[in-house]
Amino acid sequence: MGGQAVRVCLILEGCYPYVRGGVSSWAHQYMSESPEVEFVLWTIHASEKDTQTSLYELPGNVAAHHRIILDEAYSRSRKKLSPQRAESICDAMRAILFGDETGWERLTELLQAEKLSLWSLANSEAFLELARDLSDRKEGIGLSDAFFSLHSMMMPVCHVLSAAIPEADVYHSAVAGYGGLLGAMAVIRTGKPFILTEHGIYPREREEELLTADWTARTLRAVWTELFYGMSRFAYRQAVTVTSLFSGAKERQIAIGCSAERCRVIPNGIMTERFGALDDPKPSSVLHIGAFVRFAAIKDLKTMIHAFYALRQEYPNVVLHLMGGNDDESYRDSCIALIHRLHLTEAVRIEGHVDPLIYMDKMDMTVLSSISEGQPLTLLESMAAGRPCVATRVGNCQEMIEKPVGAIGPAGICCTPMSPQELADAMGRLCAAPELRLKMGHNGRKRVAEAYQLENMLAAYHRLYQEVRDHGRHRL
Repeated sequence: MGGQAVRVCLILEGCYPYVRGGVSSWAHQYMSESPEVEFVLWTIHASEKDTQTSLYELPGNVAAHHRIILDEAYSRSRKKLSPQRAESICDAMRAILFGDETGWERLTELLQAEKLSLWSLANSEAFLELARDLSDRKEGIGLSDAFFSLHSMMMPVCHVLSAAIPEADVYHSAVAGYGGLLGAMAVIRTGKPFILTEHGIYPREREEELLTADWTARTLRAVWTELFYGMSRFAYRQAVTVTSLFSGAKERQIAIGCSAERCRVIPNGIMTERFGALDDPKPSSVLHIGAFVRFAAIKDLKTMIHAFYALRQEYPNVVLHLMGGNDDESYRDSCIALIHRLHLTEAVRIEGHVDPLIYMDKMDMTVLSSISEGQPLTLLESMAAGRPCVATRVGNCQEMIEKPVGAIGPAGICCTPMSPQELADAMGRLCAAPELRLKMGHNGRKRVAEAYQLENMLAAYHRLYQEVRDHGRHRL
């Protein structure tokens, strides 16, 4: 990247450096392979306990690391609000909750003007009146539910929007949620450019989680959903450029409210030579199926386990390896209980976090059963390693695996989400045909080489940094 080194504030939410996989893997690889960029990390975490153990050694070009802990919204000693200031802040919240999205900009300005006590805000008469308004305007929401839900919704937002802003030339968030709020705030307060990169479409993912959430009343799900969409639209408005990983995600961003001229697609990229050096799987009487995935409900491992059980009825010499960290202890426990109930303890091996390069060498195929994805790095790694993939038809998975690329054929089979039998049938098709596995594996290597090279991804972001730094918020 030509010219003076760019100082980039990379904003991450709920992941790096304390969680492995997904965006954490992307961020670590991206920073490590961009030595000419100086990074400042600005990370958001739910609680202090989520930050006890760093799972990555920060690259040498990370100059500083600033953290925001959402649980600390009430813990800081700040100036008590006057009734007038509390009323102004609650008016901005009221605008946000009831359809006037200029409330986001107003709230940002109000919270950055002074370091204010969020405790006194939440216990003000203006906040109680806001709860009454929510209860009155939204059918089926009692005052008590409205009051405590407003605490849960707005206090973390206020905490984030009152954070001190690290100095940087460019702010780059990898998420449109609370991370997007930080980037938007940085624009308003500093005038520096903000780039938003979405690996998944934030409000869509939160909306899917709300369908089964037990932490909020059913009557409040629509309010939460609109809050998440509003957060994204605020980030879209303030970002000079909004990137996505594939064209379908770009179309969803535009549908949510992002200006089309701000959108561009920058696909993920990996170091293909690392996985490309692996040999093709060797013939064996036992077939090994790898799931490089963390324990999280959105990965739908229960569908995978049920599908594997069905597969074993026809192909008893198959082994499933679950390789990844743990996002949700209770979900992990329920998956293990399911494995025991189906008598699969000998056939399903829980490996924990592993080196994917070493374990990929042992696999004959890989499987991914997620109900939501962006452009999974684990699929790219599997393809680069010449292992055919069975994946659900979510995010960019179908385009990565099956969409025609010149004369290159499919690299695996895509299935309907939450369909154990369809997933089992797809794995069975590959189990029955070693020639098909080999052919699809070779197709995967070609697909990655064609479209998902790391150097192309790095060059695209570096050009973008140079462009927005040289021209500020005004695009060429």
